[in-house]
Amino acid sequence: MKVIFDPDIPAEVQPQIEEVIKDSVQEKCECGCDEIYVSLTSEDMLDVKCYDCGTSFFELEIQLEDEEETIDG
Repeated sequence: MKVIFDPDIPAEVQPQIEEVIKDSVQEKCECGCDEIYVSLTSEDMLDVKCYDCGTSFFELEIQLEDEEETIDG
């Protein structure tokens, strides 16, 4: 199974997301495709769907930590 990520999803979280997907999606899509596309639907929601037909397998909520710089003045 191949997992393709939307370019908006940070590379550092992709391995963890891919692991969850491979644990959750055990079979090919009904259309026969074994490629999954992960898209960012909102700031903290991902849609995991078939790359060919777009059938959604599930949505996944994520929390991205923003790195903020503190400036002491």
